[in-house]
Amino acid sequence: MLAEISVDLDAIRTNIAALANLVAPARVAGVIKANAYGHGLIEVGCAIEACVDRICVYELAEAVALRDAGVGGRIHILGPVAPVDLEVAHAVNAEISLWDRGTYAAQVASTARRRRAPMAVQVKIDTGVARLGLGIDAAPAALLRYAAQPEFRIAGVFSHLAAAEELDSTFTRDQLATFARATADFDPTVERHIAASAAAMLWPQTRLGAIRAGIAIYGIWPSRPTEAIMRERGLTLVPALSWRTRIVVVREVPAETPVGYGCTYRTTRASRIGVLPIGYAEGLPRSLSNRGAVLVGGQRVPIVGRVCMNMTFVDLTGVPQANTHSVVTLIGSDGSERIDAEEAAGWADTIGYELVTRLPAHVPRRYDRNVPAAIEAPARS
Repeated sequence: MLAEISVDLDAIRTNIAALANLVAPARVAGVIKANAYGHGLIEVGCAIEACVDRICVYELAEAVALRDAGVGGRIHILGPVAPVDLEVAHAVNAEISLWDRGTYAAQVASTARRRRAPMAVQVKIDTGVARLGLGIDAAPAALLRYAAQPEFRIAGVFSHLAAAEELDSTFTRDQLATFARATADFDPTVERHIAASAAAMLWPQTRLGAIRAGIAIYGIWPSRPTEAIMRERGLTLVPALSWRTRIVVVREVPAETPVGYGCTYRTTRASRIGVLPIGYAEGLPRSLSNRGAVLVGGQRVPIVGRVCMNMTFVDLTGVPQANTHSVVTLIGSDGSERIDAEEAAGWADTIGYELVTRLPAHVPRRYDRNVPAAIEAPARS
């Protein structure tokens, strides 16, 4: 085994419980799109089903896989479902996102008639991201029209915030006000939701009936400022993912020795260079070439040279006890030292979201499957 990702399912459930306490009485939807942000779709979905009001995915294939794995609760597909796939979406009892006033809505209704049961829909309103959703001028009439059609069962109305990680965002306030205006004349018993992880933490007024918690349930903060503020307020998140490999070769090289492709690094002293059996094909960004660090023997050691497709170099000179087969931690703890996803992503000029979601599915994952009895599903109103 060249590398292994370990996922603490208890940590994920603990994070959900902490968020549920924070946002109550709003309910928590767990977002597990993109292979559960790299943590494993099926394993995470099965682990959290009892802890959340519903599960959110991006595509139909994810919903089908969860149903095949025995997940029986609510599943909301956030992304588009092709007309040819509507029959399958209906068959697996998924809630699809709807933001069309014309042909597609008619196809959804036709599918429901053929299957002799309403299609569960979540109506999406675009309040400022310019991505998916009904325009705010069209939304009020569309909502009433959908509600009048027996082919639709409206499970919720939602939108998405563009600048929720900003601590004083006029745009967030404007989006929330726009959403309220667009839904003002619609059935107040239908659930509204607009907040993802950052907004749920920083903007209590956005919690509405439910929040969609994604990155936070994995113990990764949406941003460092969000982390600082919420830690001051007493919220703790437990990182769920660790990523490790082992050294396969240690080379003793003299000063002025080039290391790796392009000779972008040369040793400045007699050095011990360790070779890791993973590279960008296994999820380690190439932008970490000559940047960042890993943990070996409880110490940080620098990445040197270019990250290759399947191999990476580290300078072990400061860790004389390191040798072939020594454990290397890329994300996680070793002794008193820790590298979290946000720190590693910062070295790569990206965000923690991207780093973990791009961890390839072929890298083996090991799961802690203990189910703590103390963590229960939040009460439903």
